[in-house]
Amino acid sequence: EELVSNSAGFERGPDSDADDWRSLRNKIVADDGSVDYKGIEQVSGRHFQHVASDALQQDMYSAIVDDPSVHPATRAHFRAAKQLGAGAVLGIANIEDAVELPDEAFLHEVQGYLNHPRGAITLATRCTGESERTKCDYHASKLRECPPCAVGAAKEQHILTRYEHFNGTHWDGCRYGGHVGTGHTSINTHVISIARALGAAGSLQEVKLGPRDPNRAVDKESNPNQRGDGVLGNWTHSARRMVFDGTTITAVQFRKGMLGPLARGKHLATDYAEAAKRSAKAAACAANNYDFMTWAASTRGGIGREAAEWFTTGFAAKVALARSDGEKWRVRNERKRLLQQHSAIIARRNWEITQRNAWPRMGGVAPRAPPVE
Repeated sequence: EELVSNSAGFERGPDSDADDWRSLRNKIVADDGSVDYKGIEQVSGRHFQHVASDALQQDMYSAIVDDPSVHPATRAHFRAAKQLGAGAVLGIANIEDAVELPDEAFLHEVQGYLNHPRGAITLATRCTGESERTKCDYHASKLRECPPCAVGAAKEQHILTRYEHFNGTHWDGCRYGGHVGTGHTSINTHVISIARALGAAGSLQEVKLGPRDPNRAVDKESNPNQRGDGVLGNWTHSARRMVFDGTTITAVQFRKGMLGPLARGKHLATDYAEAAKRSAKAAACAANNYDFMTWAASTRGGIGREAAEWFTTGFAAKVALARSDGEKWRVRNERKRLLQQHSAIIARRNWEITQRNAWPRMGGVAPRAPPVE
């Protein structure tokens, strides 16, 4: 009765399951707002335990993200961890190649998802990322002071706090070393797999779209040519094909002007990524008679609003076409599995960047056996 009467989480339900929650709530709450115990029996006691647990988790989540005394990075993290697909790899039941992680990568992802400091990162850890011409701003040759300290050469330098440093935020997206590109390709390939699961044709290709503003001449600086990552299409839904462009963005942004909105829930990091991609490529796509979608993923494995709407709408339609309860069950498990695979790709990417570009790190990998004398 306390749960039904006073729990805001029970009243609203989990953000991601509002419709299903409303239907379930109507079964276990009478018209006068009291508990309908017969309804609880109908949904089975064990299922009701899950209902109550979800409601209490929603209450705890709200208590954290709505509390201004909690560090804004923590609040931003919890909001990112609620996105569709975030942390899905941590809930796998059946291991397969597509979702299997090395032990170190799994631990790294658990620490990130729980917002714990990354155990391998110390005050002495710096980035080893460099190219033929430049070195990362977090490279030991550039970042000589101990956090908290200024980083970068911008006129208004970013202050690297110990909170940000120990959370390994930089290594969520360091572009040196090729690991971001490898993860990018893996995500794009996975988007094609999802499209085919939803009955669409899809192909990875560098789609030439023309200039950012199709009404002006090409200019390398002000109006560069744009490209997409792939093309999707299903003629039974629309004769017009859709170009998608994938991107992965650090879930908790410490850059000036971004952390506050993320903490308050005004935006998610993927919103910024979607806005940037749409500004750059949507008009060029329209000029070529394409629809456009950004597949934006956060480093917690969550999917941005544009991709999430396409994903959930597609699977809702597939469930509606199912002819039996067993077929619906298989479709829902397929949906869950694809989210877990997506989460695993992000987790591998995050670990590879840290493993290759963060040094020195605390121990954790057993040394090789000594040579036989």
